Amino acid sequence: MGRFELLVGSSEFWTRARQDIARAQGRVLVQAMTFEGDAAGTKVAQAIDASGARDRRVLVDDYTRHVLNDTFLLFSHDRALAAEARATWDMFDELQRNGVQVRVTNPIGRNPLRYVARNHKKLLVMDDVAWLGGINFSDHNFSWHDMMLRIDDAEVADWLSRQFDQDWYGKPAFARRGFGPELEIESFDGATNVANAGKLLSHFAEATRSIEVLSAYPTMPFTHAMAHAARRGVEVTIHTPRPNNKPIVRDYLLGFAAKAGIRLRLVDLMTHVKAALIDGETLLAGSSNFDFVSYRRNSEYVAVLRDPALIAEVEARLLAPARSEGTAPLAEDLRGWAPIRAAATLKAADLALRHVPVGPRIEEWVRPRRDEQREEQSAMGAEMVGDSGGNP
Repeated sequence: MGRFELLVGSSEFWTRARQDIARAQGRVLVQAMTFEGDAAGTKVAQAIDASGARDRRVLVDDYTRHVLNDTFLLFSHDRALAAEARATWDMFDELQRNGVQVRVTNPIGRNPLRYVARNHKKLLVMDDVAWLGGINFSDHNFSWHDMMLRIDDAEVADWLSRQFDQDWYGKPAFARRGFGPELEIESFDGATNVANAGKLLSHFAEATRSIEVLSAYPTMPFTHAMAHAARRGVEVTIHTPRPNNKPIVRDYLLGFAAKAGIRLRLVDLMTHVKAALIDGETLLAGSSNFDFVSYRRNSEYVAVLRDPALIAEVEARLLAPARSEGTAPLAEDLRGWAPIRAAATLKAADLALRHVPVGPRIEEWVRPRRDEQREEQSAMGAEMVGDSGGNP
């Protein structure tokens, strides 16, 4: 077994990750933006609960206390969704009763503007194995096309466990570490991203031959960096889903790509993969959607990989199907003024996001009391103009 292992789809990922959790003796550290008490999330929680590891900890973002199944709890009158919310709270309560420590990142509290500043990281560390990628723990995320990267390396696992601890104690800080010529990892803290994202953006802006991106949500400044490369003659392709759960981003890309000299291909499935292949030699993968929210306010992991065997597998299992199954935009995809409206809306959201305050970064898991949750979410409903962030 090599140092890197690509798992495509939730079934592959969970079959392998469950084995790592079951074998772990020292630590099981799990972090996600979405962790719901449905069939998928419950399986993950039960595996953590059954682990014999001495250190069992779960970090879940406050997003999960406000949004389930891509639906704001405040705006839903669906009894099934309310039942799932109760099951989610029960799941975390049960983990705590059984000795698993649970904390919540980036609590929104009573300031609804903080909704857009999420801890978007997805991370698992089981003893000397670490996992990075895009999969959250919920039925709807498990149903999407996605990937996780398994890294069998004690040094990497130790470093990522220290980044986990930074979040755990509410003291995140940007960090970058190389692990030989094949791997570098960047950990973005959500507060200093703009100051530290130059190297990540340069991978796109300074490409010499080709850029190929598979992502549902790429926006500025990453698309602007790709456009800069395209103007220099670099072949730039973005594969993105036609049935996007954030259709405003698809509409933005429909308007931007053609003007920027970027080849846009629409695939007929919801892919949540976040990967970019630069010049056929450098793979960027992790939790970042390559969008303005991850650039300005989300906490993220991005791995920079140069392992030829892994890149060949990504080409064969992710990019080749996207190339063969995707199509150029069809007439029905181009809906009047939608691309113009999308571009204007995202630009306004990007400007607004610059002024979003960074609030408390951590709190202990406490089951939401119904009256407090209603008060917080009523404030959110009154003050929020739209969903400018929070792509899971």
